[in-house]
Amino acid sequence: MKFNTSYFIKILILIFCFYSIESNSQITAVGSGGYTNSFPGTDSAGRNEYPSGTPQLSGNALNKPVPTNDWWSKLIKENHADNLFNYPMTLKTKNDGLIVTHIPWGVIGDSSPIEVGVSGLNSNKTTVSDHSDWTVTMNWNDGTHNLSSISGIGMPFLYFTKGSADVVEIKVNSGTTTVSDEVLIIENASNTKDFVFYAPTGSTWTQNGNIFSSSLNGKNYWSMAMLPETTSSINSLVEQYKQFAYVFPSNTTTSWDYNESNGKVTTTFAVTTEVKEGSNTTMLLGLLPHQWNNLATNSNTPNEYTYSSVRGDLKTLNGNSFVVENTFKGILPTLPYLANYSEGFSPSDMDEKISQIENDALASWTDSYNEGQMMNRMIQTARIADQTGDIEARDKMVSTIKERLEDWLKAESGEVAFIFYYNNDWSTMIGYPAGHGQDNNINDHHFHWGYFIHAAAFMEQFEPGWANEWGEMINLLIRDAASYDRDDQDFPFLRNFSPYAGHSWANGFASFPGGNDQESTSESMQFASSLIHWGSITENDEIRDLGIYIYTTEQTAVEEYWFDIYQQNFAASTAPFTQEYSLVSRVWGNSFDNGTFWTSDIAASYGIELYPIHGGSLYLGHHQDYVTSLWNEMTSNTGILNNEENPNLWHDTYWKYLSLTDAEAAIELYNSYPNRALKFGISDAQTYHWLHNMNTLGTIDTSITANHPISAAFSNNGELTYVAHNYSDNPITVTFSDNFMLDVPANQMATSRDIDVNGVLSSNFNQAFAGGSVTLSLEVTGSGITNVEFYDGSTLIGQDDTVPYEIEADDLLLGVHGMYAKVYVNQEFNVSNIVTIQVGEQVPYLGTSFEIPGTIEAGFYDKFEGGVGQNISYLDMSQINEGDFRTNEYVDAVSDTNEGATVGWNNSGEWLEYSINVETAGLYNLSFRYASGNSNGGGPFHFEVDGNTVSPSINMQTTDDWNSWSTKNVTNIELRQGEQILRLFIDEGEFNIGEMVFSYASPLPYSPPVANAGENINVIIPETSTTLNGTLSNDPEDQAITYNWEQVYGPSNISFTDNSIVSPEINNLVEGIYKIKLTVSDGTYDATDEVLVIVSETGNSSPSISITSPNEGSSFQEGEDINITTTVTDLDGTITLVEFYDGTEKVGEDTSEPFSFTLTNAEVGEHQISAIATDNNSDQGTSQVVTVTVNEVMSCSEISNEAQQGSFSTGYEVLFETVGSQVTISFTLLDTDKTGVVAYLWQENPFTETQMEQVSGLTFSKTINGLSQGQTISYACKFAFAGGLAVTKYFSYVVGNDCSSEDDIEGPTNFTASVGTVSSRTIELLLNANDDSGTISYEVSYGSETATATGSSGNEESLIINNLTPDTLYEFSIEASDLSGNEADNNPIVIQISTTPDENTECSGSDSEASQGEFNTGYNYSFETSGTDVIFTFELLDTDRTGVIAYLWQENPFIETPMTNSSGLIFTKTLSGFTEGQTISYACKFAFAGGLAVTKYLSYEVGSNCSSLSLDDSIWSNNIKIYPNPTSNTFNINSSQIELNKVEIYSLLGEKLKEYNVNTSVYNIEDLTSGLYLVKIYSNEGMFTIKKLIKK
Repeated sequence: MKFNTSYFIKILILIFCFYSIESNSQITAVGSGGYTNSFPGTDSAGRNEYPSGTPQLSGNALNKPVPTNDWWSKLIKENHADNLFNYPMTLKTKNDGLIVTHIPWGVIGDSSPIEVGVSGLNSNKTTVSDHSDWTVTMNWNDGTHNLSSISGIGMPFLYFTKGSADVVEIKVNSGTTTVSDEVLIIENASNTKDFVFYAPTGSTWTQNGNIFSSSLNGKNYWSMAMLPETTSSINSLVEQYKQFAYVFPSNTTTSWDYNESNGKVTTTFAVTTEVKEGSNTTMLLGLLPHQWNNLATNSNTPNEYTYSSVRGDLKTLNGNSFVVENTFKGILPTLPYLANYSEGFSPSDMDEKISQIENDALASWTDSYNEGQMMNRMIQTARIADQTGDIEARDKMVSTIKERLEDWLKAESGEVAFIFYYNNDWSTMIGYPAGHGQDNNINDHHFHWGYFIHAAAFMEQFEPGWANEWGEMINLLIRDAASYDRDDQDFPFLRNFSPYAGHSWANGFASFPGGNDQESTSESMQFASSLIHWGSITENDEIRDLGIYIYTTEQTAVEEYWFDIYQQNFAASTAPFTQEYSLVSRVWGNSFDNGTFWTSDIAASYGIELYPIHGGSLYLGHHQDYVTSLWNEMTSNTGILNNEENPNLWHDTYWKYLSLTDAEAAIELYNSYPNRALKFGISDAQTYHWLHNMNTLGTIDTSITANHPISAAFSNNGELTYVAHNYSDNPITVTFSDNFMLDVPANQMATSRDIDVNGVLSSNFNQAFAGGSVTLSLEVTGSGITNVEFYDGSTLIGQDDTVPYEIEADDLLLGVHGMYAKVYVNQEFNVSNIVTIQVGEQVPYLGTSFEIPGTIEAGFYDKFEGGVGQNISYLDMSQINEGDFRTNEYVDAVSDTNEGATVGWNNSGEWLEYSINVETAGLYNLSFRYASGNSNGGGPFHFEVDGNTVSPSINMQTTDDWNSWSTKNVTNIELRQGEQILRLFIDEGEFNIGEMVFSYASPLPYSPPVANAGENINVIIPETSTTLNGTLSNDPEDQAITYNWEQVYGPSNISFTDNSIVSPEINNLVEGIYKIKLTVSDGTYDATDEVLVIVSETGNSSPSISITSPNEGSSFQEGEDINITTTVTDLDGTITLVEFYDGTEKVGEDTSEPFSFTLTNAEVGEHQISAIATDNNSDQGTSQVVTVTVNEVMSCSEISNEAQQGSFSTGYEVLFETVGSQVTISFTLLDTDKTGVVAYLWQENPFTETQMEQVSGLTFSKTINGLSQGQTISYACKFAFAGGLAVTKYFSYVVGNDCSSEDDIEGPTNFTASVGTVSSRTIELLLNANDDSGTISYEVSYGSETATATGSSGNEESLIINNLTPDTLYEFSIEASDLSGNEADNNPIVIQISTTPDENTECSGSDSEASQGEFNTGYNYSFETSGTDVIFTFELLDTDRTGVIAYLWQENPFIETPMTNSSGLIFTKTLSGFTEGQTISYACKFAFAGGLAVTKYLSYEVGSNCSSLSLDDSIWSNNIKIYPNPTSNTFNINSSQIELNKVEIYSLLGEKLKEYNVNTSVYNIEDLTSGLYLVKIYSNEGMFTIKKLIKK
């Protein structure tokens, strides 16, 4: 062989170019990036870790990179593993060997039916001595004894070897054993499963108790199998399996191939075997559902026995290989831009949504997972900006991602954040700061790196050549999570992806008892799609094909084990329950569930399997029936249709999923909830773009594939749209499987609906004065153009069908206008870029500029005349004002009583602007108020003027709380003289800012020039020219200055005689307002000023007025006030009057700022609101017309106290209000004694629970959207409060029904009130009345107390007044009223009644006092001593309670003991070990459906029977026995020594109920209700005793 020296040198140079080690810093350079080989240390919060210890490896495994994230990975981290689930067996290692069992579901626990080992083995750990694609070899070695076992996924056999001198020991703890020569059979060992051991031929088994041993006839191998369930004879089955017993696996491999021409992905699973004895060479392999359901036509097929497993049926195959075939159906970087064909889509709205993100910065306090999400948010938006032609916005986002991604990819000495660290011990790349155990447990690397790889593909797309510098670092991340090279010396083969399980595992060390796990399959699929994009754009087919292999394989596993799309696994699994939902959110080694790692909310369970949705998520739409079914389930189990505010309910993700089958419905939901809180990582722009594009495209057509991986076909009512993206530098033709051919230009996306025309729109100016104009021009490419339409937002403003395509957009109203054009070729069209026109000025919030020196309150930032000041006077990263000040703006401002108008929730990249007037140029000091609850403090921020930084970076220390304010002083703020805009720019957030005080310190160290453009100029038509005046501009040091005049806006393009002289003449003026900017320079410093030129017929400028509220299309309820606010300006005078009109009718006026009006009692229907402003010269300006709708309110209400759970002491009121397609449901709790109340709306069918919003007091409401007139809905309300809950009955309501017109003026009739049962502490009032409404409300007043009750018309209502004082006269004043508040004519009824004397004793009695919760009626109690025992009895008298259980509470020390339910609501408990005369204190806790109530503590002297018996009397009393007790109908009294005289029965309230003569031996109590009673027994001598009797 000839050695090519030149070639070898080139290779070495290339290697050192990409991988060079800086020896001092331990940094390995990789291209332009690099990573550290030494732990960089922790950050300021103590973050940054790596796995502790060293891997538990031995043998061949020592020569391989450390494997993690597998089903057996706990073995390499811990001494022993108790969570090894290989399907079908469950394994657990311990010092003396391996426990083998079968756990159908869940953890292994204490199950140990079979223990496999060798005599004397005592190894303190089990190591991994070898592993292959789906097997692991476990090894025990204590220095004397050696044991190894091979286990593989789907293998019903375990394969063992031992040391030559070792004796095998099988300990059988469960089951029936049979020995037949070398075979040991164990039947019914675990969960009815049978196992068999196969020793070498000629071996024998020796039994000693439950231990079976063998020397294996001098051999060192044996195997065991778990037998399938079968009707065959176990002996014949054992014989059948024997053929496989001596064929051991020595290696397992998975190989894949992607056929680009037809999208087929074939995966070959092969086992290399070592035959220990016999002629058979094949193994028994178990195939999982995702495998046997997708076998290639040329594959071996499973035709042996089937095992049940947690993953469904495990079907076995006699052979050493099989082949699986799947079809890859394509992905996209994003959806194509066809949204303009979707009804309701607005390119200008799209542009505005992009602008909300384009200036975002990435947080400095983050972690690798959150960083990825936020990069993805920006990436999706940047791709859309590229499609819409907003190149400036796209490039901003590209720059932001580039800076941060490159920071991550380049390690520098001393860094502890945004750095990668290669840990050699664990063969892994760790990113700091990490999240979710990515560092110390090697969790989720595929999740995290998927975002980074996706970002890298994005960077290469928009900065070609980027991969040449940074690509090898990205390839390292790919190798870390999924190296496709088995010979890779740095990273294990396919770390996260399990080729046999068909999906990824997330937990690095399988650290949970349930085995390994994976939660977010959608992020796992994103990892695969990122490989496809990266491999495609870098032309690395190995990475691309790896991604396609993982994508198609994991898709089948997700569809089987997470979604159960074919409905064959959840039911067939060994789960001990019926799976309630159509998906699971976590798959564990031996279970699955619908929890997540942060909540059990089912809303999160759905969302985590879908997020993030983008062009790599098309697999979610491959099964339309499932999408529809799952969506219906999601609507039943979450509040997605009700726009529920729930941080676990990710509305955007849900809507994007719905759009895969019904985009129109998804758009309707999107439009109904514009003010939702966006999930972290979600882009509103991408949601809007996705929904409308899916509305155009239709559904994914899975019957069509292509010969290019970045492609897809869609079908919309039979119309096919073909889409493909070409990452290469040369045009390609993509051929689809139905023979459609799509030409795709280099580095572009193409669709079959594209037309070869494009337009670039421009405007002569990007600003205009109110009422002014701009000229729009469209430059086009392509041919066949039939028409051009120009739009202002969704309003068509004109069209042109000839070149040049131009139009004047005039009469522009105050606001921000998004202008664009549609370029038509017949019916097809493309949309131009968006041109944004700002109409109106940025003005001071208080009307005049802040004087400096002076004070600025942070919340008094400038406003925009045209409305919201976003991107004009401020930039805020969210469209939600988290504060309470200037709530129409996005800035999170708070009005603080002590601090003034403050600004909080600050994020990196946000800014605020203030108009200031600096008295003297100089260096200024700043003293400002701030708060920072972040432990690391906040900031920095800095100040800018005209884009120049004028201050140092300002950081703040923590104040420990967000409401704890401090003062910081800063120096060296450079400010020039005159009016200017001061920008406060937030580099990093984590602080609130309040008052800022600027004070002059010293002159500037330099002298900038001063620009003065002169006073505003009035030009009277027909004059068309004037002269500008810059003569007051100067340089304090008398240096020469230059001048530059430029037009900012105006109704025409003016011409300058010379724009570089001090006072040029300008020409070509027409009627309108012009703004002209003057810039002067001394060669080092610049200064600017502006002047207005007002051209009119009269010399007076007309005022301009704009309605800022309400917005166009707003809706109001009948009777709701319509607040009309305006912005009014006049350049050369003052506003004297603003008149407000509803159509042509003047409805009001205002003569002073802020010129507003409230329209009240507007009629139902549409209203055209406008306003006319008049100035001091009587000139007028008219606003735009704003159309609003007043909707009729149709409502029904009802009052009730009926409960389906718990109870109401008074009741509640329900109100249904229909407005259009919305129904607002309100519930008001009338039980005013309840505290800590929250309310939940219950939908009856399908059942859902949604938290309601507290309107005021005890009134709660929720609005349901998307309903139809005539639709019947049924809802209830659950009130939860301190001590319990109560649920109303369900109320049915027909949408659109109105009950409010049914006037009720009649009060209740036949109102009566009387007294029922009276005791020492309670009085029962019996109330009755009639009313047509069906419900009566009663109010009872006594002393300073009030009690209420609600009853049905004509039915007697019992109201028990409790907590009264014994032997006391009470006066009750009782009133009755109906639902409408009409009162009974005979109100009030007054009753006087006294409570009875107190008959309670320490032994027994009745009370209603509660130490926790409350009692509606009360409780009975009794204490009885029997020797050293005390019998405690409590009876709950609140008969409306259900599901009651009771606990006895000992007061000191506190002990809670369950009581026994003897009958009804009576509970008893006997405690021992008491001493006579001892005082004890006990209470009873009653727990019931909806809450609990606890009695007061009751003291009792042990031995007391609460009577004055003598010693002889006591002996007599102790000889009296009542039996049976408890009893149902009769009881007997046994008194053998003393003759009885009389027997009486009393209630615990002291009321005598029965009296008996003693001439009977059987006492009948059949007519008494169940409960606790007192039996008073008299002797002839006059002695008596009291006994308790329980009636069942």
